[in-house]
Amino acid sequence: MEPITVSICIPTCNRPRLLREALLSCAVQTRKPDCIVVGDDSATDDTEKVVSEFAATVDIPVDYRHNRPPLLQSGNTNSVFDRTASTHLMLLHDDDLLLPSAVEELLGCWERYPGLTAAYGKQIVISHDGVPDLKASERLNRSYCRSSEWAGLQKESWQAGVRQQFPNNGYLLRTAIAQATRWRPESEVGNAGDFEFGLRLALTQDGFFFLDKFTTKVRLTCSGSISSSRYDDAALYSYSLLEQCALPDGAGEVLRSQRLMEIAPRAMMEAIRHGQLQRAFQLYLSPHHGWRIRLSPGGVRRSLLLALCGLKLLNRRS
Repeated sequence: MEPITVSICIPTCNRPRLLREALLSCAVQTRKPDCIVVGDDSATDDTEKVVSEFAATVDIPVDYRHNRPPLLQSGNTNSVFDRTASTHLMLLHDDDLLLPSAVEELLGCWERYPGLTAAYGKQIVISHDGVPDLKASERLNRSYCRSSEWAGLQKESWQAGVRQQFPNNGYLLRTAIAQATRWRPESEVGNAGDFEFGLRLALTQDGFFFLDKFTTKVRLTCSGSISSSRYDDAALYSYSLLEQCALPDGAGEVLRSQRLMEIAPRAMMEAIRHGQLQRAFQLYLSPHHGWRIRLSPGGVRRSLLLALCGLKLLNRRS
């Protein structure tokens, strides 16, 4: 059996200070990575200097490339995947951190189940300055089924994608599968690339393992997760992706409906903010944005905002 090797892949763009922290979290791993692959979309050479200084202080090979012109998030992520020669890879966003035992703990999952596709743990939410928020961490992990009752090998891999148990980063994944699956371009999935990648992965592969331990720290205010309060198209695209994807009959449709109800309010707000009033009205009338949600305080605010935007549009046309 081929020995397992691990590369940590970090796509980055204009975040040299945060990238330095991410790199340092890779260097202190109890099981050192075999390589760190960095793809840089930055407009300046500041990031290159950070990587060069880091590489000179560690005995870990660092494969760095400055993308000119920039590849954007999906292209940059695919690029670091493609340049990975290890059997397994771990994606790490440039503003997030690995806990010191992350690589070792996740590799341990393959010792128990050699046929795994992916393994991942829990996330600690931190502020922009790195301060942990334990209550937010508990909410995040529980909302995405990363709690003790879900620990171990997942019986239905597709559910790991639909529920977003498979995280946006910090997972350990077979390199060949990552390279074959790839991220889709922003023109197709907006800023929901991480969700779409995980969903498609879970719908086509078996062998997902949730380790009930903390392995990563995530800055939700920067990461672009659809759980964030930022309006960055992620919820709107995610809603559309969940509407269209093929799921098993029965349990799949029940879970689809549940997740669409969770995402619909955020998707409607994003549609309003981007001037997509027809789409916002469709979401408002959707069965996943039913009367219970419409009559809630948030639902009333969304309906008033939609009406106000509609009146402004009519006034401009008249």
